[in-house]
Amino acid sequence: MPELVINVTNIISPLCYTILKLEPYTVCPFKCIYCYSKWYIRNPTLFPFPRPKVVGIFKDFVRKTRRRGLKPIPFRLSTLIDPFPPVEQLYRITEKILRVALDYEYPIIINTKSIFYTHNPIKEFIVKLLDKDLVVIQISISVLNSKLSEILEPRAPPLNQRLNAIRDLGSTDIPLALRLSPYIPYMSPTNENEVKEFTYLCRDLGVKHVIVEGLRIEGNKLEDVVKVLGIQKIDVDKYNIREIKGMKPVVRVSTQFKENIYPLFTQELNKYRITFATCKEGLFRLHTSPDCCGAFLLKESYILRVTLYDIYRYSTENSQKISIPLSIDMLKNICLQYSRLCQDMLTAYPKVISKMLKYHEKKLLKVLQKIETLQHIAPHIIDKINA
Repeated sequence: MPELVINVTNIISPLCYTILKLEPYTVCPFKCIYCYSKWYIRNPTLFPFPRPKVVGIFKDFVRKTRRRGLKPIPFRLSTLIDPFPPVEQLYRITEKILRVALDYEYPIIINTKSIFYTHNPIKEFIVKLLDKDLVVIQISISVLNSKLSEILEPRAPPLNQRLNAIRDLGSTDIPLALRLSPYIPYMSPTNENEVKEFTYLCRDLGVKHVIVEGLRIEGNKLEDVVKVLGIQKIDVDKYNIREIKGMKPVVRVSTQFKENIYPLFTQELNKYRITFATCKEGLFRLHTSPDCCGAFLLKESYILRVTLYDIYRYSTENSQKISIPLSIDMLKNICLQYSRLCQDMLTAYPKVISKMLKYHEKKLLKVLQKIETLQHIAPHIIDKINA
């Protein structure tokens, strides 16, 4: 598995902006019942061991990127494993990563459900990064009920502590994103009143951007989760585009359900100028932000790779259907309009990421030619395609 880049897939490659990753530890200690990392990590250990090599690899990459005068591509800290487990106090791997980001003024997007970032010395580094507009902080919650939160995430910090930590951050007008992840029907805000309550909470917490990511879970475990949570049956679709050897079939909250509920978030959040996006859902008509990850909250110079959302925006804003296969000239025009990274620009970056970035772009262009796949991963782009 590549150290600094998420693997190429039919879903990640076309949809995700932040595919550069930093994973300081081997496993997450929070034992969430919906844990995604179990699908990808072979022979996971029970204890989160440190991964010190990532610090050196990241530092070498950042030095080369800065030396070449290239725009930085934000890294995600982290993807599957929370970057602030209790053992961080012992090993301090995340602290060392933050130090590199600060020393070389390199932007990162922190994704966590921990509250350890409110403690020194981590807090000191984050404050310094914030002062230089080098960090976006994404805090993950799934529900607004403390008892349900304890069932879902038994070893994560209590919900009220997470909300208090967010409140402390939000009061300082920082680039703060709230991830409603995973979104679980009937547990997460589902009706108009609940979405309004959630919106008021976001406003009061100082949240600038909301990201919603529907529940994905192995199909054979769905019934157990529904029973534990005490909710009615969840309407689901297949998540996998095709069966993968060694992986059990995964299901997701149905697109129809999301199409009925998610517009409430767009509508209510927009009243308070809080942007909204979905994560790996491809429901582009509901998005109100330039990218789904919240990287647009960074004020420092940066660049992102091109995704299907940029192609969708180009078609919408220029009232022009996209011919398939997508020509290289059209791809470059899209990248120019939205300041995205593509084609020859990728080669300028260190090989530790450039090769994988090219593979991701190749997969994106391949997926764009498959209407059936597009319908599955990005249904809102279909009427923009001139196949």
